[in-house]
Amino acid sequence: MRYTPSSTLEIKIADSELIRVIGRHTVTEDGMLALDWCSSGFSFIFNGRGFNISFGAFNADAPAYIKVVIDGRDEQRFAVANGRERVIIENLYDKRHRVTVYKITESESPLLFDTLTLFGEKPSLRRLLGGKTRRLEFIGDSITCGYGVLGSESDSGYLTWQQDSTLSYASLTAKLLGAEPRLIAVSGKGLVCNCLGDRSDVKVTQFYEYLTRRGGVCRDGWIPHAVVINAGTNDCGGPAGSEEFAEAANSLLDGIRARYPEAEIFWLYGMMNTHYTETLRETIQKRRETDPKLHCVITESITSRRGETGANGHPGIRASIRVAEELSAEIQRALGWKPAPRRETDEDPATEAEG
Repeated sequence: MRYTPSSTLEIKIADSELIRVIGRHTVTEDGMLALDWCSSGFSFIFNGRGFNISFGAFNADAPAYIKVVIDGRDEQRFAVANGRERVIIENLYDKRHRVTVYKITESESPLLFDTLTLFGEKPSLRRLLGGKTRRLEFIGDSITCGYGVLGSESDSGYLTWQQDSTLSYASLTAKLLGAEPRLIAVSGKGLVCNCLGDRSDVKVTQFYEYLTRRGGVCRDGWIPHAVVINAGTNDCGGPAGSEEFAEAANSLLDGIRARYPEAEIFWLYGMMNTHYTETLRETIQKRRETDPKLHCVITESITSRRGETGANGHPGIRASIRVAEELSAEIQRALGWKPAPRRETDEDPATEAEG
């Protein structure tokens, strides 16, 4: 084949072994990669000067956002709304690039990724190797989703542009430790009751093992070294009583321990309120008599710290950074991990797909 500057290579994202999918996901009947959870995405290495990503139909009232990270430095955000068909990245140097695409906001329906089209003089994909060896799972609510992290204290209401899960304490903790994170979190959810006291809808005690936000148990074999729970903030909207809260907390811990028998489990609490601090301390202290791999991490609330509040009373970026430093130190002590190792080689130079 003779290559020209306008040569292209089209790849079906869900079908390619040269594209690494990040996080829990499904594939639709028509072969599209469906991403529900915040910070799920995919990564690839290519030779070329640009690419475009095409989407399937997206049906939601508010736009969802993706973040495209190129060569670990250049970050670009794009809104995906009803009718948007593609995102185009162009005018790169015609050479090798590493790209990661993240879904960084919640949405009423999953984002559907159809095809990746590379262009350049001789566009090609290169194989990624195994990736990061450290794995962390985060289970929680809007705090873990990074809701409000980009807003200011004067902002109210829910606007998706204010959300970026890659800037939540969870993603920043994983970055400090050089770990791959999975964020299983839904805004407004609690253990006994959800935001504003609702007890009828799905709660953290149910969705932590969901494959998608709508259900199904995830059985993809991904096993974390540690699980971080950040839940209980929304229960005070009921409020849930201390006894029923402790019962629900024990139920959640039973389920996670059964799912991950060897994982260290950390319950992080206090970023937005302290209503159940003592209940959690007592519950976890009692369980530690038979489960020493369980830890309670109480952090200071943003309400007592200046400049840490983002949109709608949620943690801003400064709070995310502070808590990530605190939590990563706790995880390092428990697992004996050192700070983030040097970036591992994740490219196989012998395997290449060409147009």
